[in-house]
Amino acid sequence: MAPNPPAARVATLMACLMSTSAVACTGTAPPPPAPPPSTSVAKPVASSKPDPPAYLAKFPGLWVRSGEDVVEAPPEDVALAKTYPRSDDKGPVVDGHRLTLLVKKTKLKIGEEVRVLHVHEVTIEGEMLFPMGPKAVRGEHLDGKLVSPTVLGDPNPFVPDVYDGPTMQSPGADYSWEITRYKFTAAGVHTVQWRLGKYQSNVITLQVSP
Repeated sequence: MAPNPPAARVATLMACLMSTSAVACTGTAPPPPAPPPSTSVAKPVASSKPDPPAYLAKFPGLWVRSGEDVVEAPPEDVALAKTYPRSDDKGPVVDGHRLTLLVKKTKLKIGEEVRVLHVHEVTIEGEMLFPMGPKAVRGEHLDGKLVSPTVLGDPNPFVPDVYDGPTMQSPGADYSWEITRYKFTAAGVHTVQWRLGKYQSNVITLQVSP
């Protein structure tokens, strides 16, 4: 028969059974409880890109010729034109005028057509815009060579020769210029730019592959 345990040991065992603390039985402290999950919500980082001017919110329309008629441009062209206000690739502003070219994509296959849209924005007040079209594009250069009619000697190259349509006061943007189209028969790199005297657009670089 086993000897009775000492009284001190019995007292310790009784304390362990009655205590809710692990320290009383093991002599070591338990790990601290895990912190509750965070309830904070991450705040979105504000974009540093400024909103486009309010006057660009209204789209004046884009027109093309269909035989003898003037009709609204195809939906794909209209959708591309409407990207202009937030486009990062625009021409420089010179004396309150800005020329910009827009294309749907810059990487093409041989024989694939690219359609080039033209936008004339006037950032200052007191100018007249002619938003009906399509108006003839002058001063377009392909690979540095003029491929459209030369620029007229008129001091304001944005006034059409003949115009019978609505006008609007600046600031604003005019999208209704002829849509120029290009196809290439060999692989290579080509550039397109719109130049009207001191006004020059952004440069579109097209990469053509087999």
